[in-house]
Amino acid sequence: MKKLGNKKLSKAVSTKLTAEDYELCLLIAREYYFQRKINSPSVSELIRLALSRILDKYRYRAGIPSEGYQPKFT
Repeated sequence: MKKLGNKKLSKAVSTKLTAEDYELCLLIAREYYFQRKINSPSVSELIRLALSRILDKYRYRAGIPSEGYQPKFT
């Protein structure tokens, strides 16, 4: 687990989802899994993908080098 000082970073990026949002995330995760956009049909994998895309887009716009993908602006 990565830490910043004494704080766990997982707490900084954790989110609370309603039951309905969780079910919707499961449906999206399954769809993305079948489209081979993620490696497993789990909410955590979907969140990981979403967060990495958000961070990569920010880095790209801010001119910060990244080894991630180059975002498509659509």
